[in-house]
Amino acid sequence: MKSQKTNFSNISVFLSILTIVITIIAHFANPEINPSWQPISETALGNYGWLMNIAFSLMTFSIVSFIIQSRKCYTNLGGKIGKTFLAISAIGFLLAGLFNTDPATLPQEQGTTSGLIHSVGAGFLGFLIMASLLFAWVFIKNPNYKKYKGPILIMTILLWISEIYTIIDMTTELPKNNGNLGPNVLIGWSGRIVLLFCVLWLITISLQTKKYKNGQAENG
Repeated sequence: MKSQKTNFSNISVFLSILTIVITIIAHFANPEINPSWQPISETALGNYGWLMNIAFSLMTFSIVSFIIQSRKCYTNLGGKIGKTFLAISAIGFLLAGLFNTDPATLPQEQGTTSGLIHSVGAGFLGFLIMASLLFAWVFIKNPNYKKYKGPILIMTILLWISEIYTIIDMTTELPKNNGNLGPNVLIGWSGRIVLLFCVLWLITISLQTKKYKNGQAENG
């Protein structure tokens, strides 16, 4: 049983790292994509776009693996809500992987159903960011997890700094093109940084959960 529990942690971490690697490869495979202004989702529209579809889908399975790994952990209200939020974000990544976005410069009235579904899925990423706060609170308040809180708190702070920076970036950049994306609206990198910290946060909490469970097994 212990081996099985450990495997879910390893699977979650491995899939998260693989997500980062494949995303980097997808960008090199699509030199026509300008990451300074084009959203990361547009990488799925270029050459080898399926790589980005795989990367989004891998995040779904990474999150699900963590939820399975932590099924007997974080059982208070904050932890349960946090895991529910993570499940919603997993659905979002799955939708983002299955349905491609529309080009950023496409007029809204020409938007496709696929693009709409992708946008909804991408919006679900916010649930992972909110979940990070709930888990940080659990690690702070619950004496069983306090020993493992350091890396979680650091990564949660970095995630929220990147999210706040992205919001500020959008607030200042979007008015340059009447609220629309375009080559002069340079918000592409900030969105990528948020996604990177989401993945790093998931890796961190998977590893800290593994340490906690290993400690419990040793004490038991």
